[in-house]
Amino acid sequence: MSSHSSRTEPAVAATHVWLGLSTDQQQRAVRLLARLAYAQVRTNDQPPAQEDHHGDTPQFDQDSPRSS
Repeated sequence: MSSHSSRTEPAVAATHVWLGLSTDQQQRAVRLLARLAYAQVRTNDQPPAQEDHHGDTPQFDQDSPRSS
């Protein structure tokens, strides 16, 4: 079996794809990955809430009045 070579091929292919991207595309990819990582860390750091908020819904302070 050639399981060792199948493990290295995706990394080699990814390297070739990365090097084929323009500098602008590489920067955009890095920014996107950084945003995804930040969102993941931020989500994991928050204590569980009764309501599950998704997307860009506004978050309210508990002390501020809410309009109905």
